[in-house]
Amino acid sequence: MASTDPTQTPILPPPPGLTTNFVNPPTLMPAVIVGTTIIHLFTLPFILARAYVNAYVMKACCIEDYLSYISYVGCIAYTAAIVHAETVGMARHMWDISMVTFTEISYICNIVFVCYTATSGLAKTVVFLQLKKIFTTRFRGVVFWVIVGSLIANALFYTAMFFLYVFTCWPREKIWEPSIEGKCIDSNKLNMAMGTLNVISDVEAFVVPVWAIWKLSMKLQRKIAVLAIFGVGAIAVAIGCVGLYYRVILLQQSDFSWLLTQAGLICMAELAIVIIVGCCPYVPRVKNHLRPSSTPESYENSKRTPVPLEQRSKFYHLEKYLDTNASVSNLGSSVSEEHLELHQYCETKSKYRPKGFGGDDRVIMRTTHVEQSIS
Repeated sequence: MASTDPTQTPILPPPPGLTTNFVNPPTLMPAVIVGTTIIHLFTLPFILARAYVNAYVMKACCIEDYLSYISYVGCIAYTAAIVHAETVGMARHMWDISMVTFTEISYICNIVFVCYTATSGLAKTVVFLQLKKIFTTRFRGVVFWVIVGSLIANALFYTAMFFLYVFTCWPREKIWEPSIEGKCIDSNKLNMAMGTLNVISDVEAFVVPVWAIWKLSMKLQRKIAVLAIFGVGAIAVAIGCVGLYYRVILLQQSDFSWLLTQAGLICMAELAIVIIVGCCPYVPRVKNHLRPSSTPESYENSKRTPVPLEQRSKFYHLEKYLDTNASVSNLGSSVSEEHLELHQYCETKSKYRPKGFGGDDRVIMRTTHVEQSIS
């Protein structure tokens, strides 16, 4: 006679030839530990690069910097939640998980989904805010509206998904206690919607900068150099597609816990890549700051001061490149090798103003420019 004790009853009966094992079952826990460690060791240097630029180069933080740090904290929270779920038993096969254990796993999984949605939304907001700062000028052209539209669409999507995951069932206890009276959204459809729209968002975050860079009036080699900064986004697209594939497999197979463990690692990697994409423009600035000899002295002496009108020609602003009528031949350089770097500054007034610049408080703000120097 089968046991009715929920602590000894598996969620699913074992396949033919296998037996339930609550003591020492097969587990994906070693893969979870290794995968989590690699993902965070790879992500941390990019966050530190951003922090270094904020502390020692810009000596200030913009809204996207704060959001980036918050998203990284969210990534850590997501990691902690998913590792806890695996420790409880999610890294096992469904027939090696008791009904009591699965109730606890279901509760933790809902926290995992909520953390992932909120963190992913913040991380992609950072990417689009930086694209807006880098690729738009005071003229609100097509690029500006495409980026702003993408920013708004992603904000609405992730906000909606966040609340759908929070209130998947009402009352919420029904999420992990199916016997409770209440109503629930179809979690399979919710996960598929999340995976599909997540891939669309990843593609958008990759295609928009590629398109914007391709519209710049600069030489092909320079375009490729700038594209390399944002090319990491292609990895996020690939990982997002793999994550969508696992969501489809989850609909077709019953071994939910085993597959969800793998999907959780894939989502963690995708989330980390999006955070890295947001930090990539800061990496060249760290390199340039630690190697000041490669930077023009005139720029080093004035990198935190306003630029007088007569000195604007020293810098190659993206605004110039965005003008399709600009002459590329005028952008030539006598050096054999060129170092291409994106510089960003918070859109706030500098506290310094050169004497004799004018009677009013107007200063020229440097937002983004492409610097050309000897490598």
